[in-house]
Amino acid sequence: MIEDYLKCFSKLRTDTSPTRWQATTNYRAPYKPFLLLAVMDLIAQGIIQTNFIEFSADLIDIFDLYWDRVMGQEKASNPVLPFFHLHRDRFWHLVPVPGKEQVLADMPQIRSIGPLRQLVLGVTLDGALFEMLLDKGSRDDLRRVLIETYFAPEVRPKLVELGQISAQSFQYSLELLGRSKRRFKLRESREGRDRYHTVSRSTAFRRVVVKAYDFTCAMCRIRVFAPEGQAAVVAAHIVPWSESYNDDPRNGMALCRLHHWTLDQGLVSVTPDYWIEVSPVVPTDEEGAKPLLSLTGCALLLPAERTLWPAHKALKWHWKNVFCAEAPTHLW
Repeated sequence: MIEDYLKCFSKLRTDTSPTRWQATTNYRAPYKPFLLLAVMDLIAQGIIQTNFIEFSADLIDIFDLYWDRVMGQEKASNPVLPFFHLHRDRFWHLVPVPGKEQVLADMPQIRSIGPLRQLVLGVTLDGALFEMLLDKGSRDDLRRVLIETYFAPEVRPKLVELGQISAQSFQYSLELLGRSKRRFKLRESREGRDRYHTVSRSTAFRRVVVKAYDFTCAMCRIRVFAPEGQAAVVAAHIVPWSESYNDDPRNGMALCRLHHWTLDQGLVSVTPDYWIEVSPVVPTDEEGAKPLLSLTGCALLLPAERTLWPAHKALKWHWKNVFCAEAPTHLW
């Protein structure tokens, strides 16, 4: 039976063009192979345990990890495309939103998350295929076919490493959640910083922190997703990692990129009772500064889980060491 699916995986319907795609992907679109690799990673990590696959943040993150490390920035990542178009390969079955069955059946293409959410609840696989993916040996065989069919020899070791990074990231995210229930340490041991790959560490920190804030900026409360599904917020360290070696979720906040930058620059800070303060360095007579100034005295958005709230020690450190608490006495 596995031979049938090995054949299916080796004959995915993908765009083939020497002008659009690189030699590293054998001149074929890598969307479907990357998405299937991401699904297998989530099954291996126990995140997907039943035969129902959602277009989730975890799936997007792992897809983007593969895309960014192999494809770089030359072409934009878009996991929506393979999530929809894999249904043409027979083993991937779209589950329509009730009442939208005919609309979905008539839809030739979906490229963005809005229409996907409106029409598709998720995906099921052939039952036999899902059972094979639960088995490590069969899963490894299917992964090997994807890597060897759709990627040049020089890229294959990197793809194997990315699978390991993905597994490390999941393990580290569990460790971080466990750490959040213990006494907070402002600084962690330097010796522990190399236990995980840098990408695994940063991916896990982002996964835990951004989820805790429901993909919402803790300061301005913006909650926006790109058409391809990526969230507008990032995970910001309160005490920089280079200073603390600390990925405890309580040393983090989910912030949009603007407010991440203003936090790092000391233009904003947060009091221990979770009120936002804006530095007097920010000019009050400039129209463009008003959105930032309006945050003064606003309450910080906090995670639903109290154990993930920012640590008082981290906030006090930022106030003392980074925040520009005094206005400049002269202009340069």
